[in-house]
Amino acid sequence: MKLKIKVAIPGRIIWEDEITEAIIQTTTGKIGILPNHAPLVAAIETSVLTLKDTEKKTTLLVISDGYVSLEKNSIFIATDRCILEDKIDPKKLEQDYKIALEKYNTAEKLGKKYIANKTLKRINACYEVLNYKKQQLT
Repeated sequence: MKLKIKVAIPGRIIWEDEITEAIIQTTTGKIGILPNHAPLVAAIETSVLTLKDTEKKTTLLVISDGYVSLEKNSIFIATDRCILEDKIDPKKLEQDYKIALEKYNTAEKLGKKYIANKTLKRINACYEVLNYKKQQLT
């Protein structure tokens, strides 16, 4: 049995496929979703979304805050940002990390610190994807 999944960012569907398993970070913890899972709606955090297809191939997406809904083996994820694993540039990531860390450390207003923290969480999720890919090559 399979699950249908759609990942949407504002204005378009960025990922649509059939999978056998999804692992996603909600605001209350990490959950695994298999076929015939109970219906749910949950808030999600910036993290790595892990998807396994019918050939057991793993796909990793970096998603930002949003929500996930599941009903009748159909998963819908709405997020404001999604980065596909093949779009992660390690050199740019390193530069972005330094900039975000500097912004976080020098932010005087809570709003600016909050935004820098969200950027750091997204960058850390990208590093998690890169480390996973590196482990798969060895």
